[in-house]
Formats: sequence, C-alpha cells, structure tokens
Amino acid sequence: MVDLMHEIRENVSSTGNIVTSSMNNATHRRGFVPETIETYYYEKKTRRLLYYIFGTIIKGIFPFMYRFKVEGKRNIPKNNHCIFMPNHVSHFDSFAVGYPLWPKPPAHYIADEKLFKNRFFAWMAKRINVFPIRKGAKQLYVVKYAIDLVNSGSTLLWYPEGQRHKNPKENKLNKGKLGSGLIAHQTKVPIIPVFLHGPEFAMPVGKAPTWGKCPRSITITIKYGKPVYLDDLRALPSSKEVSKLVVDRILDAIEDLRPEGPYKMY
Repeated sequence: MVDLMHEIRENVSSTGNIVTSSMNNATHRRGFVPETIETYYYEKKTRRLLYYIFGTIIKGIFPFMYRFKVEGKRNIPKNNHCIFMPNHVSHFDSFAVGYPLWPKPPAHYIADEKLFKNRFFAWMAKRINVFPIRKGAKQLYVVKYAIDLVNSGSTLLWYPEGQRHKNPKENKLNKGKLGSGLIAHQTKVPIIPVFLHGPEFAMPVGKAPTWGKCPRSITITIKYGKPVYLDDLRALPSSKEVSKLVVDRILDAIEDLRPEGPYKMY
C-alpha cells in the first residue's frame, strides 16, 4: 500500500508551493492581483476582522432573502474546532454551512481556483479565509496545507466529493475523493457531516444568485450530523485504501441525513 503522506511530502518538496517561497510572499503583498494555486500564498493564519464584518452583513441580509431550516447544531463542538464536510450542489454551499454558525470562531473555506482570477474576489478571499483548489487536479500540497491548518487549531469546511454534482437539482452524491479521506484520517478533530438542500436553487450552476419568485420563497435546509466515528480507521497506517474507507464512511453519514424527496424549488 502506498503511503499517501510520503507522496505528499515528495510532491511538496518538488513543487515548492507551500507558504515558504519568496515569490509567493511577494505575490501576497501585491494586493489586487488574479491568483492561481501556483502563486497563492497558503498562509496558516486565521483572519478575523473582514470575516466578521462580512459575516455581519450576510447575517443581516439573508433572513430577508431566504428561509432557513437548520437541524443538528448541538452536534457541533462548542469551540467549533472540527471539519465540516457537506454535499456540494452550488457555489452558495459555503454560505449555507457557515450562516447558522455565526458568530462562532472563523472557519477556512475552499473555492474553485477559477474564481480567484477575479482580482476583487482574490483580494477578498484571502481576508475571509478562503483558499483556492483546482477541480480535477491532483493537489497533494493543498491537502497537506488543509491538514496543517486543522492540526494547528483552525476549523475547515471541505467538500468530500471534490466538486458539485453535474446535475445538482438531482442532489445526488458524487464519489468521494481520496484527498478528503486523507484529511479526515490525518486530523484528530470531529468530522461533522452536513446535508444541504436549497442552495442548488438559490444559486443554480452557471447562474447568478436568486431568491426565486419573491423574497423568502426558497427554503435552504442545513442538517449537521453527529461526528463520524473514525477511531478504528485512524488507528490504521495511511494508505489509499484507508483513505477510501474513510471518505466512503463520511459520504454514508451525509446520505443518512438526507430527507425524503422529491427536491423542489418551492
């Protein structure tokens, strides 16, 4: 069996893309610049000021735009130190997961690298703890960065499927990614499964956000599950096989939160 952590160390060593390069430091200081995962400065720091300002604005606006149905908040650790792993149906998902948690300590979020090509988004993202990932690519150094973030005390939101479903209105789960299983395996914090329904209508794939026929016509459901039991798998050495077992168990936990369909906009 292949030791994935050894593969990560080799990848990081060969690419030099983890937080230490002078080029990344220079890029980080320039401010309004488009970013890629090659140039992004992956700093292990939780920013708070703009995160709380932005969150306050969202908390004030969203209740007038959408109805929210929230379940299972008692399953979240009081200190918020955990990894949230939701299903992925929309670019709105991160807002949906984070909205009911306000004003708990800030979390770190992943976002599609393509969004960072917008200069303003790239500037804002750094200041609200959002970092880029490239869909469909093998980015072991980003996985290593996520593991280090959590093990240093940060909270993380990570999509175990890796990307949105091709037809999110079906609200089905994709296959889990090995990197997601590795993150859960190499961090010793609770893994909180989350089921989302509604973001796929509030921000359909390829379209701008909408509130539907009228404000508050769309209901966004957020269900936080009990921490996924992983003690038995975390006791095993790191390998691709173990990572698959871990991510499959997480996806099963998300599926267990699924309410009965059909899933409609109104």
